[in-house]
Amino acid sequence: MAGSTAQQFGGSAQALGENIGAGMTPDGNLPAVTSGDGEGPGKYVALGDSYAAVGRIAPGAWSDGPVGCVRTDDAYPTVVARELGVGTFVNASCGGAVTDDFWAPDKGVPPQFDALTDDTDLVSMSIGGNDVGFGAVILACSVRTNVAEPLRPAVDQLMPSISEGFDSSTGCADVIDRQAAAALDELDTHMDEVYAEIARRSPNAQVVTTGYLAAIPETDEIIASSPACAPLMAASREERDKVRGFQNSLNDVVRAAAERNGATVVIPDEPGHSMCAPAHTRYVDLLGVETGAAPIHPTSLGHAHVADRVLTALGR
Repeated sequence: MAGSTAQQFGGSAQALGENIGAGMTPDGNLPAVTSGDGEGPGKYVALGDSYAAVGRIAPGAWSDGPVGCVRTDDAYPTVVARELGVGTFVNASCGGAVTDDFWAPDKGVPPQFDALTDDTDLVSMSIGGNDVGFGAVILACSVRTNVAEPLRPAVDQLMPSISEGFDSSTGCADVIDRQAAAALDELDTHMDEVYAEIARRSPNAQVVTTGYLAAIPETDEIIASSPACAPLMAASREERDKVRGFQNSLNDVVRAAAERNGATVVIPDEPGHSMCAPAHTRYVDLLGVETGAAPIHPTSLGHAHVADRVLTALGR
């Protein structure tokens, strides 16, 4: 991979935009609805953000629905629906979603909760990363640290489109210790409201909540030995430790909220498959160049792993 981290990240973003344009569909902003062979649950609804919606970024990989949601056919909810043979699969997940988008329309996309009905048997949900600025953390602690000081304002201008409400210009430590920490506390409370609304709209549904794949490996030695993770070495050791702690804290909040609300929870954070792993074993990719994933998002392999974990949790 040639060029600076900023150039590579920009090139990945450009490729993403071109492939989104190539994948445009005429289906409007409604959730994608597909039919299966009926061997599994009668109706399965997938809720969530890009860790539920976005997999391999390429023309022909798109599912129906809003272009901005970037739903792909290798993302774990679609794999689960296919393997279960559900009667009706409604994919309401959308890249960039936060918990508020479950109740309110966002950029023309209907509230995700509108997909829930009395006859829904199964609900999967992946949410919280955007609420707590996961993208802001990665941008502030890896991409921004590799950009010369005079150019950092240009990077900071990307922030509203990646993590609304977060300010990367304050630096990696502040984004994690102050901004993300406050957001984690708010998310913990907000998740109880999410589960209550699911229960109200779909009282008989089994709910499976998934946490987030491990993006940062467990040791600095793994980072240092990986060309794919070279950007992370520009951060300090303390900052890298903060990023590790942050991703663990996010999954802790997801797990605790699911458990106290009676949902089945899957935390697919097994070590050895981070952004620093070899491309053929990588579950999350920083730049997406080697795997065809969106930057800082799951690979096809990562989605397949989450699907396997969900199916196991469902007894399949």
